[in-house]
Amino acid sequence: MNYSLGIMTLNPDLSNPYFKGIGKQSLPFNNDLYLFSPHDISPVNETVEGFAFDRESGNWKKEIFDIPSFIYDRTYYDKSLQSRQAKAVVQWLKNQPHIRFLGYGLPNKWLMYEKLTSSPLSSYIPETFLIKNHSHLLNLLIKYKDIIIKPVDGANGFAVYHLILSNNEVTVRTTKNYEIAEQSFPSKAIFMKWAERMLEQHTFIAQERIHNRTELDTPFDIRILLNKDQFGEWREFQRAIREGTRGGIVTNISRGGTYYSQEEWESIHPEADWTFIGTELNAMLIELPDLLEDYFSPLFELGVDVLLAQDGSLWILDINSKPGHKIVDTLGIEKLDSLHQSPLEYCEHLYSISLPSLRRGDF
Repeated sequence: MNYSLGIMTLNPDLSNPYFKGIGKQSLPFNNDLYLFSPHDISPVNETVEGFAFDRESGNWKKEIFDIPSFIYDRTYYDKSLQSRQAKAVVQWLKNQPHIRFLGYGLPNKWLMYEKLTSSPLSSYIPETFLIKNHSHLLNLLIKYKDIIIKPVDGANGFAVYHLILSNNEVTVRTTKNYEIAEQSFPSKAIFMKWAERMLEQHTFIAQERIHNRTELDTPFDIRILLNKDQFGEWREFQRAIREGTRGGIVTNISRGGTYYSQEEWESIHPEADWTFIGTELNAMLIELPDLLEDYFSPLFELGVDVLLAQDGSLWILDINSKPGHKIVDTLGIEKLDSLHQSPLEYCEHLYSISLPSLRRGDF
């Protein structure tokens, strides 16, 4: 008997290579594979007007079908009405006892910080502040002089700002169209007006900037892709170094960053004690996924960004439960088939477990 797996995304893209790759790898599995948007769901009769993967042609075909029993959630939200409506539908799906998500996601950056800062991995969590208002932001800037602010629910380097206070002048830097945009405010009062406008648009967190630049003034960090295997066990799937542009703020590939393999980066920067760093990082990565599931919800995959500071210390900068997969496209092309099989194998594992016995999640 076939079970159904649905890939859910806000705007289904039939040409998406990741989704097509999953389709092509689905042939040996006993599942019916679908692609749909939360907007395509009719909660009244619990059907979806989306796309089914046709095994003969290898393409997606429009079809009306029952809501899949298992859902691989690749939905990204923004502030739009469309996103808010989709989020409500997804929450409804998560409350249905006969539907199981491969991963239930994580809360926003601040809620994660509050939990992790009191966890066994607290020494890897940089001190973080939830910005209350523009006066609070200015006080943080006066205290630390050099800070990074970012939205609590942001991703892909969106709306990340670097703030510097020097000689009573505030400089604000951000990345736009792969370039650094910079604006100086000659007085704190003028800066406060800018800050007030920004805080009306997003809820931000702030962190003192951790220095991690190369001799060429490029920021870098370590990106690790983790996922579960066919037995439901966590594994490290791919690791890489991301390097941003000269004078840049973030390392995100969507903001102009570049991937390097671990081996290539170590050969370029042999001065670091990579054996010690690797041992510490591996120990952290063994503990992190289980901690997150204990604190929050069942998960399927994670993108973890770790910063290596100039003093050799490691810091967890970001954790994403819906990571991109460019790291595999770029550095691990021989692993692509295995990557595309991963959600299918994990879904098969979940299918072998009684639905009522499966723990669920809220995020």
